[in-house]
Amino acid sequence: MQIGSSIAAMAITPTQKSGSNMPPAATGTANTSPNQGLIRELAESFDPKNMSYNDSLAVANTLIKAGEADLSSAFLPPPLMKVNDDGSMTDMTGTAEGNKVMNNKFNMFESLTTRIEFNKSMNMPTQLLEDTYSFLEKVHIARNTPRISEFT
Repeated sequence: MQIGSSIAAMAITPTQKSGSNMPPAATGTANTSPNQGLIRELAESFDPKNMSYNDSLAVANTLIKAGEADLSSAFLPPPLMKVNDDGSMTDMTGTAEGNKVMNNKFNMFESLTTRIEFNKSMNMPTQLLEDTYSFLEKVHIARNTPRISEFT
């Protein structure tokens, strides 16, 4: 007496689609870049060659809201901590001294280049910093390129 049918014992194989010779979609990580609208918006709000830590924090927040958390991490400013004479730490956020630090201007390109070189010297990954540098180049180009409007 046979308990199962021969059809149930057949292996299930995926069907081959015909027509398109496109490779199957890959699920690996790829270098994705934020949409042009976000780049244009950021280009109008800050200059990567002359930005403050306040600008950097605003860019990080904007990128997080846009779903670009990886890129945003490179824009987060360093913590505002002060080492006291007794070795304890004090948070300077919201103080006059902390505000002065947050308003200091710097060149983000130079900052990223320095961080990339440091990471390379320590055999640490640099891909995220290099992606951020590439993103900044796009922002800089958008900043120096007039917006094209089909109505003008």
